[in-house]
Amino acid sequence: VMLCGILGWSADGLAQTRLVVKSARAGTSYYALAIGTSKALMTVQGVEASVEESLGSVANVKEARTRSNYLFTSTSDLIAQAMKKTKPFDEGGYERIRTLWAFPGVVMHWVVRQDSGVTVIRELQGKRFIAGGIGTATERLTKLVLNVYGLEGKVDLPAVDLKEGVDAVANRRAVGFSTGSPFPTPMVMELVATTPVRLLEIGDAEYKKLSEVDPTYSPTVIPADTYKGVSTDVRTVASPVLMYTTEDMPDELAYKLTKAFWENRKLIADAHATGKGLDIAGVRYGVAKVHPGAQRYYKEKGVEIPASMR
Repeated sequence: VMLCGILGWSADGLAQTRLVVKSARAGTSYYALAIGTSKALMTVQGVEASVEESLGSVANVKEARTRSNYLFTSTSDLIAQAMKKTKPFDEGGYERIRTLWAFPGVVMHWVVRQDSGVTVIRELQGKRFIAGGIGTATERLTKLVLNVYGLEGKVDLPAVDLKEGVDAVANRRAVGFSTGSPFPTPMVMELVATTPVRLLEIGDAEYKKLSEVDPTYSPTVIPADTYKGVSTDVRTVASPVLMYTTEDMPDELAYKLTKAFWENRKLIADAHATGKGLDIAGVRYGVAKVHPGAQRYYKEKGVEIPASMR
């Protein structure tokens, strides 16, 4: 059903702009942040914003070829791929994507059952592991990391949705799963309430190899005691996530939405704790050109936009 690009009329006769905000699966940090975002956007008079559940960033980016009044999140590495027309975006048509604002970045979680005996990523060889869910940026990153460890084709990676994957781990049908999400992520919090888990680290040497393949990832740490039973810091990687739209959004609307997002940050933080970490300067990681309406707001606020994104 195409919910986007509809101009409706409210009861008082004012034109209404209906927007769709698309981020991630229900039950994830990003879905909660999308709900907070829609509330912030609806502080703009005449704007109605609904949140659509998503199969992941790859699907979000693909829909940007044809949809209007459409806001979506993606990791910046996928936007870079889409701009270069590399698989799975080789059909092209993605030049219309425009950056709006930064979101909390994806932090890679490698979650395994404590009783699986797996203590490091190399020990996933021959095991069944859920790679972030079909069509997600995390699925791509999981495969990249496994390749760096020399495990390409050596780990059983069933093509299932992440929710099914978490259930499989809870029911011992898989040793673990990967998820890309700000921490603490609800999915992992829910699992640790009933199942003791371990978080696997990405080593320094492997991070160095990964950054040579894809420099958009940065090293980060999930602090000790973020999750029940995980009492040490865990080294992993993060990727910038941003909110995007398309070039056909009117400049005035993009300006008002960007202003509403940043001036109603409390609504985002209320929706999920990770919203407290929003950084306005993070727009520079967006890869795609910043929408001219959003640029106007950043100029007012003295936020530097790289020349390549203007």
